[in-house]
Amino acid sequence: MKRLSFILLFLICSYISAQNEITPELVNDLKQQIKQSESLEKLELLDSLCWITRDKPEFKYDSIVKATVNFAIELDSFNIANRQAARLIWSLTNRMGKPEEGKAYYEEFEALQLPVTDDALLARFYLNGGDSYYFSGDVEKSINVYDIASKHAIQSKDSILYGISKKYIADAYARLGNLVEASRMLQEVEELYINTKDTIRLVNTKSSRADLYSMNGFFVEAKIERDEAIALSKSAKYYSGLLSALYNAAIDNSKEGNHKERIKNLKQALQYARGSELEDQYVPQLLNKLLTSYSQVDSLDKATEILKDIQSDPDRYTKGLFEDMHVQGLAYYYLAKKDYPKALRHAKQYYESQAASNSFENTMGAHELLFNIYEAQNDNDKALYHYKEFTKANDSILSLKKTQALSYYQTLYETEKRDAKIASQESEITILDAKNKVKQQWMLFGGIGLLTIFLIIYLTRTRAFARNKQKLLERFSQNLINEQEKERKRISMELHDSVGQKLMLLTKKTKEKNDDAMESLAEGTLEELRSISRGLHPAVLNRFGFGKAVNALVDELDNNSDILFTLDMQNVDDLISKEASIHLYRIIQESLNNILKHSKAKAVSIDIERKGEQIMTKIEDNGQGFNVSDAFGKVTSLGMKTLKERAKIIRSQLYIDSIVDRGTIVNITTPINV
Repeated sequence: MKRLSFILLFLICSYISAQNEITPELVNDLKQQIKQSESLEKLELLDSLCWITRDKPEFKYDSIVKATVNFAIELDSFNIANRQAARLIWSLTNRMGKPEEGKAYYEEFEALQLPVTDDALLARFYLNGGDSYYFSGDVEKSINVYDIASKHAIQSKDSILYGISKKYIADAYARLGNLVEASRMLQEVEELYINTKDTIRLVNTKSSRADLYSMNGFFVEAKIERDEAIALSKSAKYYSGLLSALYNAAIDNSKEGNHKERIKNLKQALQYARGSELEDQYVPQLLNKLLTSYSQVDSLDKATEILKDIQSDPDRYTKGLFEDMHVQGLAYYYLAKKDYPKALRHAKQYYESQAASNSFENTMGAHELLFNIYEAQNDNDKALYHYKEFTKANDSILSLKKTQALSYYQTLYETEKRDAKIASQESEITILDAKNKVKQQWMLFGGIGLLTIFLIIYLTRTRAFARNKQKLLERFSQNLINEQEKERKRISMELHDSVGQKLMLLTKKTKEKNDDAMESLAEGTLEELRSISRGLHPAVLNRFGFGKAVNALVDELDNNSDILFTLDMQNVDDLISKEASIHLYRIIQESLNNILKHSKAKAVSIDIERKGEQIMTKIEDNGQGFNVSDAFGKVTSLGMKTLKERAKIIRSQLYIDSIVDRGTIVNITTPINV
């Protein structure tokens, strides 16, 4: 009978796996077998019943698991009890949307302190327990529990579980606003997945870093991470990660007001989604977002094509999870068609839905939509009301982002200052240890000769004094540069967060007035402000390296000037320290700015390559040239003097060769590992 029951169980599970269907009859048959069984056979049947009814409240899954756990504990099968308890916590928290119940059961089971021997099982148990705290709102507690999971993952030598636990901790830090720890931990996880060649999890981690940056308004950094995630997803044919990265990139484009790039990313995502396993999940979202995007840029013909596609299968594209975004798309569509009554009806429906769901950012977007419709109808009172609500919500978000950004940079500064202090203390301890060893040696050879001792002490102190003096000069110079960069950073953030946002609103208002001249002026001013902000503080350099920072700088200058810029650069990131790279970047930046301001050049080339033990940087233009001696001799030529001072700090040789009416060549020779 026992062998027969196992055969029946195997057939039932095989049938369920093939048909993907669980019927009450199958569950009842298995329950009857359980009643007729005892000991380990009963536990195995209960374990199987948990598996086939998991996440299905209609079969009272939670009661089945709890009965299984209790019976497993009676039989001292603690590993099975732990595995099923962990699965129930996950189901309650992540599948059924009941994190409070998941947390309560986690605390109840954890209090038993069962002698579970499998560290991998324990790691999963604490991961799910951490989730229950995270989604219940107790984020700080979740970090402690995730940390326990990471320790068990180390004990089990399971790099995947370790990476997951660290990523969850990073997510928790990000939610608490601790961006420095979140970013650093995600970087640690990235390195782990690079070493283990786990492309799928590497893509997901990069997407998390991109979300972290985007959430706090660092869109340049977010784009770099998303582009890398997209490239990796394509190479690995990981379509879930690819679609997610493209979709989120489109959201970033929308926040920046870059509708052209937004449409490009949505169309690319739609191309990959059609015919894939994720078609039902992504195609409805992408079509409705394209309807909104085309309507916002007044591409009515394309918007109408998309709408026809959506209306060909309304149950699939406009119902359930996709209803709100479809209603939003219709509101923008009819606004573009100037059918204001229909636009208003759909906009109100969208606003009520978002307000009821407490979706803060979407409610803000609904206010903006209603403002645009009422303003188009010349209903100034209602337009003003929704504009105020939109502005209030937008200012709140901007204030939060600004606070988080300031916190990020402040924490980063304090951390680097602390690390520098620790390094200095360790260096001093090493010197003291060395002095103690020397002193002991002198005591052993104390009678060799007093004159020799005095000479050695004198030479040693003279050299130490010279070294200390040099260190003090270098430290003073470094502190001076750091303060300069800190002030540039502050001004950059103020320009971006304050003046930049006001210019964005001004640009939007000029578009509504259909004044081409004003619109062009506002857009040009906004782009110039962004360029100045990026020039003041190269945030890309700090987090993504010298090469990407120079690429971004050259691309920006090429896109915003009539000069043709070409860049030929080898990867030298590993050949130059972080401290030196900021100075070399500034030298390149100042040289290019001088070309823009004074050279009247038509073309500029930048070449960066390694030659032997040196990094050779060459910047050449075909402009009007100048007298180099006169330029360096002028008291007012602060920029030229700054170039020379920065070159000295990184022990580089700076040569400028310029002939009037024949152009200029700037050569910088930098030793590697400086």
